Amino acid sequence: MFDFQKNCICYIKGGRYPHCHSIFIDDEIRVLIDPACEDTILKKLSHEKPIDVIINTHCHEDHFLNNHLFPQAELWAHEKEAPMFRDINALVDVWLDPEENAGPLGEQTRDFLLNDVNYEAREPDRLLLDQETIDFGKTKMQVLHTPGHSPGHLSFFFPEEKVLFTADLDLVKAGPYYGDRGSDIDDTIHSLKRLLEIEADTYLSAHGKYGVYDGDPTYIQQYLDTIYQRENRLLESLSENPLTIDQIANLGIIYGKREVSGAWDLSLSEKKMMKKHIARLLRDGKVSQDADHYVIR
Repeated sequence: MFDFQKNCICYIKGGRYPHCHSIFIDDEIRVLIDPACEDTILKKLSHEKPIDVIINTHCHEDHFLNNHLFPQAELWAHEKEAPMFRDINALVDVWLDPEENAGPLGEQTRDFLLNDVNYEAREPDRLLLDQETIDFGKTKMQVLHTPGHSPGHLSFFFPEEKVLFTADLDLVKAGPYYGDRGSDIDDTIHSLKRLLEIEADTYLSAHGKYGVYDGDPTYIQQYLDTIYQRENRLLESLSENPLTIDQIANLGIIYGKREVSGAWDLSLSEKKMMKKHIARLLRDGKVSQDADHYVIR
């Protein structure tokens, strides 16, 4: 049933989007972190003995997908994610730009959340604090606020087992995702640098083919480096010709020329993330804007 286990920490690979890899802590307090793996496994765990706590690393559909299976369990999350758990409109607001939210995409997103991925508004029972240590019995877990992917994104370190759960700083080859309105490149960089400082024997991530990695910081460094590589490729392209944001997105710097991957619109994500890179380069004085084109300074 488990793809990795160390003491009470059990790791369950969850498959492709809209699922993720989950963690089950089989301790005096029974905990599920991001219960979005296949529901058959989760139902079996719950049937054996009730789940006491659900922890969501952040309020994304591929992490809260099966929260609804555990109405009796407490819900824990970071305070910056709490508004999105309370109100679907707050969640859509942090995902979409205002003009998108006001149009058909906003309505489609609300319909998707309610009808396809089991969104249920709920007040978190506990707001987790950065650097606090939680004792589940035999297992101690350190909370790490690692924003960037989302404002209240959390990672977790289990010091006795030396296991680091990176969540959606997921170490996949494509690199980090920071395409939501509430995502931030600088925060992503800072969070990854913070994870680099943690001495772990094992990394566990929420996505990807492998999910389980030995604690070699090279994995995190390579993942971080993709951000700089994207930016350098963008600067190289702008050095050849001024480009509009649509032309930049069509370069496929992040996801290549693919438009979709399963249910995921990669072309939209590409454009959103490139907009964030452009904003960062404008701020740093590396590019300037001429009408609707961007040029090297």
